[in-house]
Amino acid sequence: MGEPACFKSDHKLITQILFTFTIIFIITFKEKNIMKKSYLMIAAAAVLFAACSSNDLINDGPDNAQEKDSAIGFAAYSSKTTRADEDNSTYLHHFYGTFDVYGWKTVNSSPSPVFNHVPVGYFGTNNTGANQTPPTVVYESSGKPGDEWGTPFTAGWYYENVRYWDKVATAYQFFAIAPYEAVPSPALTVAAGADNIKIGDSGAKYDISTEKNLALDAGNPTQYKKYFGFTKDYMLAEKSTTKEALVAFNFHHILTKFNVKITKQDTYTGSQDLKVNAIKIAKLKKEGYFVYTSNMTTKGWTTDGTYDVQVTGNHSLTQTPTNYNEYYWIQTLIFPQDITCATIGGVQSNDTGLNQYLYVKYSIGSEVFEAYYDLARVFNNTLAVGETYSFAQGSEYTLNIKIGPEPIKFDAQVTAWDVVADVNYSVN
Repeated sequence: MGEPACFKSDHKLITQILFTFTIIFIITFKEKNIMKKSYLMIAAAAVLFAACSSNDLINDGPDNAQEKDSAIGFAAYSSKTTRADEDNSTYLHHFYGTFDVYGWKTVNSSPSPVFNHVPVGYFGTNNTGANQTPPTVVYESSGKPGDEWGTPFTAGWYYENVRYWDKVATAYQFFAIAPYEAVPSPALTVAAGADNIKIGDSGAKYDISTEKNLALDAGNPTQYKKYFGFTKDYMLAEKSTTKEALVAFNFHHILTKFNVKITKQDTYTGSQDLKVNAIKIAKLKKEGYFVYTSNMTTKGWTTDGTYDVQVTGNHSLTQTPTNYNEYYWIQTLIFPQDITCATIGGVQSNDTGLNQYLYVKYSIGSEVFEAYYDLARVFNNTLAVGETYSFAQGSEYTLNIKIGPEPIKFDAQVTAWDVVADVNYSVN
């Protein structure tokens, strides 16, 4: 956060010298009948420099500016998804280079907007937004943070047209969401005094069936767990009421991350190629809208409709040099939702009577195997019919499917001759 033009590194010293010089000048020349207009002008100049110095910022970077009339600066972090590892970052700019801010100040008991759908971008260098990683729409193709925020430049979050803390404001409130969309779809709703931002409504819902499956690389499964690059990994920050200090947003994932990993059974030793042909997670919730409830981990989504996540192909788990043993087939985002157990019967030959289910198809040589499994029982095999399993908001779940049937084995024995009692017969 830079200084106005009159703020130089040595302006306080200059101001003091000018002020002292002015007083001496007035005392020395007053008796010589110098025109009052002359020394009044000099005195006014000294006062002007002094006034300039009274608004000085004690730091240049947006992370530390806290003095009177200082600019409003932001910092942003991201909570990890639970049950996760590897590159599960807490830095928001690893996910998105821009987030969206709304904010109000209260003056005379009346809120007025300070930020209304304003993009805030992450800058690692003092360059245009297009040259950042990831790119940001802030200073997108012209200008750079240092032009407006001053120097020296420090990496951080910047926006255009700096806003300043109002000393007469009795309160501030800020809301933030990622990713930033120039035209949010579905539309966002936020107002002064709200608990948080709303996403869509009963007439305009987010269709999550369009979300990317990051497990696929050119149509093939990957061995790496991925966290960045989803179509819309909604993150919502806790409402902030910070006043005259750095506004630090803590963003939370408000969807659910779902992974399917396929591993060859340890007991499979056949010489024939074991190939996975299809995996499907069926009847997941398709559309929804979000209203913040009591906290970031309590489900705020209202959902309806269903869709399937399905991956097909013929990927070997046994052949070399390339096989897909212990690779991910699905890495996607789903709505937080409860799934209901429909049967405790285990494997089925079709999907009759099932709610959400897992479908697996694989082949060994020319023989094909396919089966359907109740998804709630897959995740908790103690559930009774009608009981539910919950995919929680902001959590990550990985289903590791072990593939490989029990071999058909043979044993052999011989049934002994049925020995009948000897018959004695004499031939004369």
